[in-house]
Amino acid sequence: MSDKKISEKDISSAAELLYKGAKMLAHHCPDCKIPLFEKDGKIFCPSCGREAVIEGQQEEKMVDERSSEPRQPSISQDATEIADLSKKIELAMSKVCDMIMQSRSVEEVKELSESLEKLADVMKKLK
Repeated sequence: MSDKKISEKDISSAAELLYKGAKMLAHHCPDCKIPLFEKDGKIFCPSCGREAVIEGQQEEKMVDERSSEPRQPSISQDATEIADLSKKIELAMSKVCDMIMQSRSVEEVKELSESLEKLADVMKKLK
């Protein structure tokens, strides 16, 4: 990710998407560098609203050459994805904490605290 700071609004909308069941992906928007999300089969950037297509996404749906059954992602792959997501959420939580420390507005602290709480809820659900 670039050195560009993620805005409070972006963090808040990302937390809200996670809270509503969207999946944060390991891929980022090429324009604004915000993590992409997937919900209801659509991949999109929560910041700029653009839909995205990830190349190589068919890998999980590949069919084993010896049978017609689709291959399922392995449990270790799922655990790795959860660990990666946990790290990203921890990073987002850290950034929100930094923003709270730098804030001069009570209203801003309140909004950031709510975002932090939502991120913590998502983290609990992952564990």
